[in-house]
Amino acid sequence: MSFSKEIKKEILAFKLDDDSKCLAFLSGLLNSSAHVNIDEKVITLTTELEEVTKVLSSLLKKFYGYTPDVTSCSAYQIKKDSYFKITVSGETAIGLLIDTGCAEIDKGSVIRKFDVDEYLIKEPTTLTAFVQGAFVGCGTSSIKIDSENRLSTGYHLEFASKNYAFLSGLGHILAQFDISAKLVKRKNLNILYIKDAEQVSNALALMGANEAVLSLQNEMATRQLRNKVNRQTNCVSANIEKTVSASIRQNDAIELIVQKIGLESLPTDLQNIALLRMANPEESLEELVKLATFKITKSALNYRLNKLIKIADKLKE
Repeated sequence: MSFSKEIKKEILAFKLDDDSKCLAFLSGLLNSSAHVNIDEKVITLTTELEEVTKVLSSLLKKFYGYTPDVTSCSAYQIKKDSYFKITVSGETAIGLLIDTGCAEIDKGSVIRKFDVDEYLIKEPTTLTAFVQGAFVGCGTSSIKIDSENRLSTGYHLEFASKNYAFLSGLGHILAQFDISAKLVKRKNLNILYIKDAEQVSNALALMGANEAVLSLQNEMATRQLRNKVNRQTNCVSANIEKTVSASIRQNDAIELIVQKIGLESLPTDLQNIALLRMANPEESLEELVKLATFKITKSALNYRLNKLIKIADKLKE
């Protein structure tokens, strides 16, 4: 199951405990995903989650004593997921649109509204319910994966809709909870998105998706640990490469000295260092200090090995 579906199912598992929250949730859901035909008095929603049909049916029964028509759409078979079409018609459809701020009566006619009805969402609890409904209707959230199927650093949450006024209002609602979202145009859709990991986590917490928050925070912690291990591994690898490169230069220098002038031409202290390195061609400076039969510090050892390299460089001239 996708991360988005997990979030939506967690939201839909909540029981809306008062009428104002129910209407705010329905407003968010209808604004984000409903296809409305006022002239024919029809509202249709298409969803891949059966839980949406159950919640919507329950709320319509509660407020209007109405049972919507729900059909499984075989035409929408994608990756073996069944999609459901929910239809609300007649005066119930008009009443629902007006009660949720999706329509209003103007000069005796019912007209469609596209902005957020502030009257419905005056309280923090109704604001939250509206965001929940909006996410169930048109929200997605994911952890991005690159072309080689490896986890990248991106966390993403977005709402996609053709209704710009609705998304603009939703962005203002999120801002009231210090959640910063950006609104952009993508082809024929408007996208309100959040990319910062902490902001995504805050948005999920606002919607009450606590299990999703824990999953996200666990993933964030795992990535931080993985990055730390990778940095340490890279550092160790770099040190090993540096040690190997230095030892090769030192061994090559000593070999050239042996060929050109012989070790006996060197001062005793340099002869001892050359013999120590020749006997242990791959060891680090720390190990050479431990293996030496004479007392020497790491810095002194490094100084004398560099001196041998300089002598070899002069012999090349």
